[in-house]
Amino acid sequence: MTEAARASETPDARERILDAAEQDFALHGFAGAGMKSVAAAAEVAQGLIHYHFGAKERLYEAVIERRAAIINAGRLARLEAAEAAGLTLRGVFRAFFAPPLGPEGGGAAYARIFATLGAGLDRDRALVARCYDETARRFIAAIRRAEPRAGEAEAAWAYVLALGALITVIGRDGRLERLSSGAATTEPVADTVERLAAFAEGGLLGLIGGAGSD
Repeated sequence: MTEAARASETPDARERILDAAEQDFALHGFAGAGMKSVAAAAEVAQGLIHYHFGAKERLYEAVIERRAAIINAGRLARLEAAEAAGLTLRGVFRAFFAPPLGPEGGGAAYARIFATLGAGLDRDRALVARCYDETARRFIAAIRRAEPRAGEAEAAWAYVLALGALITVIGRDGRLERLSSGAATTEPVADTVERLAAFAEGGLLGLIGGAGSD
């Protein structure tokens, strides 16, 4: 690491770099984001980014890994609380939806990245598998505990379709408001979480031919 990079290194420099990178990747995508602009936004020497992360590919992975860890921790904490309160399908889906839409989700910046992770690029598929699949399997198992009539296939379908619904609304791009002439909104977040949870619960019950309950 150069002297300039050492001079800019502080205990929170790594987090500033990740914050800046999250914004840059969100605005410009992987191809358009640049180490120089990230360094400027983070107020660090560019050499410090290379010291911590090496190439841009690794920086991108670190952004996803950090945010996924925060989201997963929030989901699992909520799922544990739902279990303690008496597990229901609605409770499982609330635990799934709330963190990405709340503070743990990183706001508009990571929402854009999150919405592109399922686009099918090999890099992103590998990241999703590594960062999200373990927690996903725990939610699929929780779905089956909450609704024992659901088999592995139905629970997995319910999870994947719930994820699709989340991706549709997480960007908060105004389309819902536009299509409903302002009658529907994704704010406040608690209301959006409740609507998504009700939708996902109904979808699972539809798959197994049941009736909904709160």
